[in-house]
Amino acid sequence: MSITLSAPPEVIQDVRFYAERHSTSLNAIIREHLEKIAALERKARRDGADSLRDFFMSEDGWFDGNVEFDRDLANER
Repeated sequence: MSITLSAPPEVIQDVRFYAERHSTSLNAIIREHLEKIAALERKARRDGADSLRDFFMSEDGWFDGNVEFDRDLANER
């Protein structure tokens, strides 16, 4: 997927100098940072889901693992 980013010219130039000194590219640096952020976000979502599951599984009577959901019953008014 292609995206367009904007940043002040002096920031772009400084990062290009950094990239050159580290034998990489501006694109690679941005991609690496985006991948790190995405990994942290995925972990946060997993941890949140795990915490919620653990909460419901630990509370007596909340969830016994044998619950069946009935669409008609859920939509009754």
